[in-house]
Amino acid sequence: MLKSLTSIRFFVVFLLSVICSFGIQVLDLPIDLFYAWVISFCFLVLLMEIGRLIVNQVVKKERGTFLIFGFSYLVFSFVVASVLISFLTLEQEVLKKIQLYLGLMVLTIGVFQGVYFWIRKNAQERVRLVKEKQRYLQHSFNALKSQNVIEFLQESLSNTAELIHKDEEKALVQIEKLTSILRYLLQSRDERFVKLGDELSNVKEYCELAEIQFDNKVDLNINISYGFYNTQIPPLVFQLILDNQFKVFASRNEPVLKIEVYIENNKFVVVKTSLPMAENVSKNEKFINNLKQRYQLYNKASGVSELSTNSEYFVKFPLVAG
Repeated sequence: MLKSLTSIRFFVVFLLSVICSFGIQVLDLPIDLFYAWVISFCFLVLLMEIGRLIVNQVVKKERGTFLIFGFSYLVFSFVVASVLISFLTLEQEVLKKIQLYLGLMVLTIGVFQGVYFWIRKNAQERVRLVKEKQRYLQHSFNALKSQNVIEFLQESLSNTAELIHKDEEKALVQIEKLTSILRYLLQSRDERFVKLGDELSNVKEYCELAEIQFDNKVDLNINISYGFYNTQIPPLVFQLILDNQFKVFASRNEPVLKIEVYIENNKFVVVKTSLPMAENVSKNEKFINNLKQRYQLYNKASGVSELSTNSEYFVKFPLVAG
């Protein structure tokens, strides 16, 4: 938009300078047509560029208004026009006609700069609203991550305490897995992006921990080439998806939870599980909304989707950066 306005700005200046120079010729002034055009062009360029600077300065101010811009522009235009006329030694009637020409030029440039002012003001307002939305989403995202870590820690410690009384060896293995996962969660929770490879390593630990806690098989198949391991996603996305699936897994008498992770179209990560989400629709919508909320920080929320069939469940989310 602003680039196109630059082209329009110079076209307006050129057109007005031609009109003004021919107008001067109509007045039969002793000035060559070319010099009349040069003087008109320089005057209009000065008005246009200084007017643009005034717009930019007023827009930057927190209390900058159209009234302040209009007053500043008219004062400057009056001063420039007065200086230009002071160099002309002509009859009073001719000077009035020149003043009329200059007034029309000032008014035309002023209308253009007024449009430019509102475009800049609206663009600045959009940027401000986007920044406020980003701050809100980041705050919500941080709160959600903290909540996830706390819930995970509470559930894991409760399961570990129960397991110690049943099987000390399994409890020891669970504590080791839990320590590794917690270390990763605490290290990554404040990061904007994490490497996909690091998330997948944590997924393996997470699934092994789930096997111990549920005493059922979690069959994880990661079908992603190493070339994608340095691409990036928001932190703890997999944890949100797996938490949701493990809760469903715990509520059903399924002997095995099959999980497959793969890349689609070189842009999306897909998590496919053997647990269709026909039940608890409201809870699943909340889960998907939380996942989309994470991606709204990167304007990728539209890439988050889900699909449930009679036998499988799919969650797809985009890679953020490479």
